[in-house]
Amino acid sequence: MSSHDDKSSLGGVEIVPVTKSQAPGVDMGSIPEIEDANAFLASHGTATYTDESNRKLLRRIDMYLMPMMCISYCIQYIDKSALAYAAVFGVKADLKLKGQEYSLLTSLFYIGYLVAEYPQAWLSQRYHIGRFLGIIMFVWGGILMCTAATHKFADIAAVRFFQGVFESALTPAYIIVTGMWYTRREQPFRVAIWYSMNGLGNAIGALISYGMGLIDGPMDSWRYIFIIEGVMTIVWSVVVYMIFPSSPMRVRWLSDAQKAQAVERIRSNRTGIINREWKWDQVKEALDPRIDPTGHILFWACVLNEVINGGVSTYKGLVIKAIGWTDLQSALFGIAYGAAVTIEIASCGYCAMRFKNARHWCMIAWLLPSAIGMILQITLPASNKAGKTIGVLLMPSFVGSLALCMGIPGQNTAGFTKRSVIVGMAFLGYCVGNIIGPLAWVSGQTPAYVSGYATCLACMAGQVVLFLLLRVYYAKQNKRRDQMVKDGLAPDPLALNGDEFEDLTDKQDLKFRYTL
Repeated sequence: MSSHDDKSSLGGVEIVPVTKSQAPGVDMGSIPEIEDANAFLASHGTATYTDESNRKLLRRIDMYLMPMMCISYCIQYIDKSALAYAAVFGVKADLKLKGQEYSLLTSLFYIGYLVAEYPQAWLSQRYHIGRFLGIIMFVWGGILMCTAATHKFADIAAVRFFQGVFESALTPAYIIVTGMWYTRREQPFRVAIWYSMNGLGNAIGALISYGMGLIDGPMDSWRYIFIIEGVMTIVWSVVVYMIFPSSPMRVRWLSDAQKAQAVERIRSNRTGIINREWKWDQVKEALDPRIDPTGHILFWACVLNEVINGGVSTYKGLVIKAIGWTDLQSALFGIAYGAAVTIEIASCGYCAMRFKNARHWCMIAWLLPSAIGMILQITLPASNKAGKTIGVLLMPSFVGSLALCMGIPGQNTAGFTKRSVIVGMAFLGYCVGNIIGPLAWVSGQTPAYVSGYATCLACMAGQVVLFLLLRVYYAKQNKRRDQMVKDGLAPDPLALNGDEFEDLTDKQDLKFRYTL
């Protein structure tokens, strides 16, 4: 029992409750749209769901939920990266940006992200998450369009700050949503899928910027990038507002029986679904490293990972130009770069799902291609254009590690408030790293950006240590609880007795086992 199993079984047969509305001759009518899982299931009996019915429901959930999450995340990345595309077409010269002002624009985005992180987490817990995200996306789309009207550093600095404030809501909310709908075994791959939309966003953003670069209009070509992308975000925000569900108990595209089955599917997670009450005792447990060091480990792991990301995402267009590609070629290269990001993130999530107890090993392994790519930038001569270009395509592999790292709170933290706080800690690290990262990259160095690459390599080494430390901690906790079961001091984790949806933390619930 050293790692969590996603289903309880008896003689190889899966045993989960089934709604009375599925039983012959019984009509329970419509289930009220309440959000307490135990109350939702109180009037239901027990039977079995077949593996086939569970697979069919999973396909339906994927068909409706994943496209919405993927499109939203793709749009967010396009919007967030618009400045990097604009840099290729002269935004620095047109706005007369000096010294480190361009780098500071990225830092200001993540300062806004940092300031709004916990208020956004609190709001997303209190209100219908789909409508909340729809409003947030509408506002940030409008803010993005305002970038086209900027004429100096102060103008664009203010816009970038408020863009970060509003974009900060999406990723933490999606970590929580993924935990609501998917078993712990299914979550790493799903998180990796929607997070890999960074790559698709990169490719689409590159096409948009390429097209805008060809416009010979009354405005600077980079201004069209912000207008087109802002309109696209506003249009999609209406779809999110109208369709994105609040929880498995409040969704239009499942029948009553399917809603109940969707809830029952994740009973074995022991992480609950949703709880609107903010519990301060769970906040204390999340923040006190003497009780649980997980949040602090994740914070520093995300800081180190995003120091890399902050530099690479801000300077990738300029890195390609430094290799010797033209402006338009650099923009088109974003398509190949985006494909590399998508493959590297999705493959990391798939391997973590496919191989048992391999999540932390995958997080470590996917740092290696990035390290190789950066070493190639430092060591290869400027004349080796092909080798340096291949190195750039290897560089984003570290994002696969981040996707799994960001998913850990959804899989290994129980208690809704505690999970929200741990997710917030991870994203605080995400913001801090992205604020610091661009400042390590200095133009005019030989080899180009050597200080940035050296900083990134040091951060990768630090992440390896933290990922190993986290795995050892989880394994030790599982072993201790297994021994308590043998000694009669803790209940059998496979025994289902109706407490699976109680809002207990992973420390309070001795049946809980951490995934490795």
